[in-house]
Amino acid sequence: MKMYKYFTSLFLLVLITVFSLSLFSCGPEKRKKFFSHFKYQRFKDSLQQLKTIDMVDSSNFFDENAFVPGTDSFQHFLWRIESLWQQDLANLLKEEAKRGPLINRRNEKLEVMSNIKTLDSFLNRVDSQFLTPCVGIECALYAVVDKSKQLLYLYLEGELSDSFKVSTGIKKYETPEMDLQARGPVFTKYKSRKYPGGNYMGLGNMPYAVFLRDGYAIHGTTLGNFKKLGTRASHGCIRIHPDNALVFYSLVKKVGLSQTWVTVRDSL
Repeated sequence: MKMYKYFTSLFLLVLITVFSLSLFSCGPEKRKKFFSHFKYQRFKDSLQQLKTIDMVDSSNFFDENAFVPGTDSFQHFLWRIESLWQQDLANLLKEEAKRGPLINRRNEKLEVMSNIKTLDSFLNRVDSQFLTPCVGIECALYAVVDKSKQLLYLYLEGELSDSFKVSTGIKKYETPEMDLQARGPVFTKYKSRKYPGGNYMGLGNMPYAVFLRDGYAIHGTTLGNFKKLGTRASHGCIRIHPDNALVFYSLVKKVGLSQTWVTVRDSL
């Protein structure tokens, strides 16, 4: 009888231990699915409804050596951009005070305010608090840039969904190899009206910019650079067509920087 009770107690102890381990196991957690029932092509088509281009300049201030990623101070560059946005916002508010609500420039005002808020959050962030919850193709959004083919391969939840032509840096301003979580910030409209250089649909010369690190970004380019896509042409950033930049930017906004991973290689 004593032996029976002993084995019964031992069996119960084993069951409780196994159950506890299953509850508190450090094994991989079930990942949140960002793209369940998600139709990528429908999403892409909805974003790429062509609009009338009313503000176009074929030049690009990055062609004028105004800023070289990895060489010039990224923090100083962002502070300069923020001061220009603050000036833009002040002018818009001043104009609004005189003439009433600026219906035709409401989106511009919202974009500038959103950019300032995003930038302030980025500049005030402590790097040590920046976590990496996923790596590479495990991330919801994974972009691989092949410099030998000048192509960006887009993966959603580990599945290849699209590819875009890019322009990475010329020899003098080579885009470095990277394998990292995108650090940000992320901007819709990357340019002040006062900042010199190109413009695309009123969104500046780097529309839909997603910064990776040290001033290197994936961003849309201006009209005059469309024909260069598929060849090395930038000062270090990764240029893509603005329509494709909007898609990538929108996906980053959907999943967040913590679920965005970018790999840049000389060849795959």
